[in-house]
Amino acid sequence: MEFMVNVPTCVGSSEYSTLAFCEELNWPDQCDFGVAMEGLGFDGLAVPDHIQAGNGPTSECLVTTTALAGVTETMTLYPKTINNHLRHGPLLAKATAMLDVVSDGRLALGMGAGWKEDEARAFGYDWPDAPARLRELEETIEVLKALWTGDDVTFDGEYVQVAGADGRPHPVQDPHPPIMVGGGGEEFTLRITAKHADVWNYWGPVDLMAHKLDVLESHCDTYDRDYDAITKSWFARCLVRETDAEVQELLDAVPRFKPENIDDTEFALVGTPEEIIADVERFQALGIEEVVVEFVDFPETTGAALFAEEVAPAFD
Repeated sequence: MEFMVNVPTCVGSSEYSTLAFCEELNWPDQCDFGVAMEGLGFDGLAVPDHIQAGNGPTSECLVTTTALAGVTETMTLYPKTINNHLRHGPLLAKATAMLDVVSDGRLALGMGAGWKEDEARAFGYDWPDAPARLRELEETIEVLKALWTGDDVTFDGEYVQVAGADGRPHPVQDPHPPIMVGGGGEEFTLRITAKHADVWNYWGPVDLMAHKLDVLESHCDTYDRDYDAITKSWFARCLVRETDAEVQELLDAVPRFKPENIDDTEFALVGTPEEIIADVERFQALGIEEVVVEFVDFPETTGAALFAEEVAPAFD
């Protein structure tokens, strides 16, 4: 199993941020944290894509990811998850191809249809309904692959058009960087995943993930796609400490993650290393091969270090 770590791009009060120990985001903290995660042996850095979230600064995803490429050497670099509607797909193909080149083949690209309407409208974007955004996402993924591998690409879609576009320099990875599709929509998102994705990522408790995986497998059958060829990835926020007393102290500071405050669509990794291992094993039994963790004590590395030292080795 591989473990990726979120490098936050926004903090403060919002429906998105749950980082109680970081009042304002800054690049030195992101940089130091990313370097520390590589030193601890994590497999990759995941960078959320938002342009306005929380009540403080929000750092742009692709620039942040590229900067992290410059201060790390081996970690997967995982924009997760690009809000497709906020990006011109062909230009995204050029930018991410170059990111794969400058990182020497370390890009894994997460793609999604977006969910946060207010940030889009704040920056002057329209906001089509979800089915339209998902159809646009599917066309973008097709164009990404075409431009990542071609030098004279023409594509005439409903949402995306190119005519004689040159995708060079192509990514280092052959045939192209892996594409993750994030989201749990059963009619559109999981169908797009089955047809186009290398990785699928979602969040939630075991029963919910099991159901979504069943739907994904059904879509794979429809497209005659090998279900096992898609890496299954799960996202969770994490509060981990060595003793029950320390966990409770942390929960008192972040009551959002107390059991009574977690609804039945959520799941957080909360507890001692032994308890975290037991929880992760339940998801591993579903076929989860990748876990993306956001440590709630960011920018501290206390939780991440304990996870790296006592949890991750159980899944080597």
